[in-house]
Amino acid sequence: MKLLKKTAVAAMVIGAIGLAACTENSSNLAGQPTKAPLAKDEVLGRAAMVYRAPNLDAKKYTKFIIDPVQIYRGTDADWSGASEQDIQEIAAFIRSELVRSLGDRFPVVTAPGPDVARIKLTLAGLENNTAVLAPISRVLPFGLAVNVTNQARDKEGSFTGSVTLSGEIVDSRSNQSLVVFAQRRGPDAMDIAATMSDRDAQKAAITSFAEAFRKRLDAIQANRG
Repeated sequence: MKLLKKTAVAAMVIGAIGLAACTENSSNLAGQPTKAPLAKDEVLGRAAMVYRAPNLDAKKYTKFIIDPVQIYRGTDADWSGASEQDIQEIAAFIRSELVRSLGDRFPVVTAPGPDVARIKLTLAGLENNTAVLAPISRVLPFGLAVNVTNQARDKEGSFTGSVTLSGEIVDSRSNQSLVVFAQRRGPDAMDIAATMSDRDAQKAAITSFAEAFRKRLDAIQANRG
């Protein structure tokens, strides 16, 4: 139920901030009106609600503008007791991890260009570890077996904290939506250190997101014709 609730909140964030791909009046990359609702799919290996432009040419984008991460302020946001300072720090950490993961191959720039995409992210919620169960589920035989299987499938672990994100990637010059998503993301399944504290779990989830994004870009460019 928590997964459904938090993903629903993230989807509402998309509506609240007016992301173009999710409205009746949105346009595709050619500027033609289209109806493009979010659909259940995967983003970077994890379950998500997502829209992808039908004529998306991801290979052309090798540089990125990364906007400051926004914070969802709706009354339905669930921060699991985090302070305002904690929330602000987590939002800043999302951007810094994304910058770090992109490295030298995918420069973070400030000016639009033909090979530049803009990344807009919103932090929509935080979930804490389930006390006691998070660490012991990596030790006791049954829980260990489940998490080893999840790790092999590149899935998140059991009973660990998470972050809820919504985001939009747009062409930097036309501002047309390329990808829009809403996702609850936890740490990798066998990241035992992430079970030690709520904040460790949430930061590990963000690192997992950032590194998966870099791997996806590497794969796209490796297949470039």
